[in-house]
Amino acid sequence: MLRSIAFNFSHVFEGVIWNTKVSDQNQIIVLEVRDTNKKEVRFSALNYSSDEFLWKDRMMDEPWWISLSGIAGDIMLLTLYTNKNNPDNKAVVAYNVQDGELVWWNNDFSVQTLGKNSVIGFSEKFGKREQILDVLTGNTIEVKDLNFENPEIVLRPQHYPADHPYFDTVKTFLNQKFNLLPIAALEYLEHDSLIFISCYLQENDMANYLFIMSADGNLLLKEKLDDHLKGIGLDTFFVLSGCVFFVRNKVELVSYKIL
Repeated sequence: MLRSIAFNFSHVFEGVIWNTKVSDQNQIIVLEVRDTNKKEVRFSALNYSSDEFLWKDRMMDEPWWISLSGIAGDIMLLTLYTNKNNPDNKAVVAYNVQDGELVWWNNDFSVQTLGKNSVIGFSEKFGKREQILDVLTGNTIEVKDLNFENPEIVLRPQHYPADHPYFDTVKTFLNQKFNLLPIAALEYLEHDSLIFISCYLQENDMANYLFIMSADGNLLLKEKLDDHLKGIGLDTFFVLSGCVFFVRNKVELVSYKIL
């Protein structure tokens, strides 16, 4: 089967795309975008199937000390840091993904694991103790009601640091095929008769590239994800619903269709 890659969409944001979470139930990606100069964080919900924003660049009541924790169905959970001097003091705030409206909150809860219907975490108020909350209501539930059957539909690459044996295998392949010598680390994924490799090359500074190839080694896509890097990243790309997604230059979400 002859495979190909076609441009799908891209969106540029005013700030660094810090985090992304996916709701498979609604085909939505929620993005956390941080502007360090303004000390502001904004959130956007994008339907990755229709390429339409449900809402975009929304700021919460807390402009900076808040972050994206996860999504379960229609519920998006944000962690609010209630004490700037103690990161252990956290609250959780739940919003509806469809309209971005507040659903419930808990002023003393640290999210650990998010499932299909429940979220497990810790309360710190009277000594650290485990709690389980219903995702839809925020009410405390019993362990017998716990359901963490939330399958991961996002395919993410395997990370290989430079001292891993498989790093040398991929390095040799890239050297023979494209005369490239990756450094530091790389990320690798085989999916649907395609090979995805995100690697770092030494140019004027360190740069991150994504290569997508057919199973026989034909190059289908080469993209520079970022340059002038001082360190390496994790999960520099992911595959979802027949598309590959990545962030370019820290500010642009890009998607290509796998044909």
